[in-house]
Amino acid sequence: MQIPSTEEWKFTDVRFFPIFREYVKRLNIVETINTMVDSNMDLSPDDAALAMIMDTLSGRTPLYRLEEAFKGLDSELILGCTH
Repeated sequence: MQIPSTEEWKFTDVRFFPIFREYVKRLNIVETINTMVDSNMDLSPDDAALAMIMDTLSGRTPLYRLEEAFKGLDSELILGCTH
């Protein structure tokens, strides 16, 4: 496996989000939300709830600008999803 050159590297600020996601996973919050909410959205209800909680803990407001809060961040690493 060849290591990409430094010009191909991409750096993003993930703050505390991956650590918090692991705590949420250990507390079974994701599974609880998935069993309680039936949805056909592209973004699962548990991912949306996790994003709202993380946004609130990061001190950002208001929540209706949630998409802006995660714009340019690595959502797969932060939320564990590909949306």
